[in-house]
Amino acid sequence: MKKFVIRYGILGASISIALGLLNWFFIAPAYGPKTSESIGYLTIIISLLTIPLGIKYYRDKLNNGLVSFKDGFKIGTGITLIASIIMGLYGMLFFAIEGDDFEAWQQKWFSPEELAQAQLQMATMPEYMQTPLFQGVVMFIMVFLIGTIINLISAIVLKRTARGTSN
Repeated sequence: MKKFVIRYGILGASISIALGLLNWFFIAPAYGPKTSESIGYLTIIISLLTIPLGIKYYRDKLNNGLVSFKDGFKIGTGITLIASIIMGLYGMLFFAIEGDDFEAWQQKWFSPEELAQAQLQMATMPEYMQTPLFQGVVMFIMVFLIGTIINLISAIVLKRTARGTSN
């Protein structure tokens, strides 16, 4: 795999992890799960802006200003895959370390009715859904899906098959 694809994938994951930790330590305690979740999704989107940057880098610096949709999509998929794998591993590590605190933090923000409903729902869930492995897989899938959407848009917008055209 091209070095720049790995570099942009690692950069995207690093941005997401850094912003996610800032969210966890500074925003989540003050504003609760709904705001924190919204910030989390925004963090993932911001971090995956490395996809169009990577495609643009390839087009402008490595390929004489040209990139087909297919090549752009392959580059974006590589960046997305690397970022998703790292974020999946980070998700597993986060829930292995902070899982109990995360659950207690969430429950703190529930009303008594919401807490009773959440506890009932948790009791009916399979036990594996509370494991770090499962949470890591969920993070991988979520980052990969968001990245694929950004990748499709980027490959369409940034394609340039002949000098000065966007076919």
